[in-house]
Amino acid sequence: MTMNKYLLAALIATAPIAATAQSWDGGYVGVQLGSADIDVDGAAELEGDGTSVGIFAGFNVSNGGLVYGAEIDYDTTDYEIADGAQEVDSTTRLKGRIGTELGGGLAYGVAGFVAATSPGLGDDNGYLIGLGYDFPVSDNIFVGAELLQHQFEDYNDSDLDVGVTTIKARVGFNF
Repeated sequence: MTMNKYLLAALIATAPIAATAQSWDGGYVGVQLGSADIDVDGAAELEGDGTSVGIFAGFNVSNGGLVYGAEIDYDTTDYEIADGAQEVDSTTRLKGRIGTELGGGLAYGVAGFVAATSPGLGDDNGYLIGLGYDFPVSDNIFVGAELLQHQFEDYNDSDLDVGVTTIKARVGFNF
């Protein structure tokens, strides 16, 4: 996927920026750009992909060496399945996060729920797990990346299991 190469290049380009002392406590908001790889299993074996753009907001609390938090995000998506036969218009995620400082940034794991909207397939809910890394570029601004695996069992009672892998580049503001 070409989009993944551009996201990776953007993250590598921002990595050499010197980190400043960062407090991961408190609220944050940001924007994200991503791409997805979609696999559908069941009566039909289909594939898809696409891009997304969205917003996120969350809150973190530090306790010793760990950082706990919750985050919600919303993406408008341009996901196509079976060469455009089906589309996904948007996703909303509610995630729990736990992480630790690593290499000047915050490495974290996530788990949560996802809701997807599709005009042809209908709307459905699933679950997700993933990994992420946020790196401070100033006292209040961070860049990051997040890799998520989403799973929808029997999507909208269709006997189709849908797996979606996303990778996102993120820019956020701590307050």
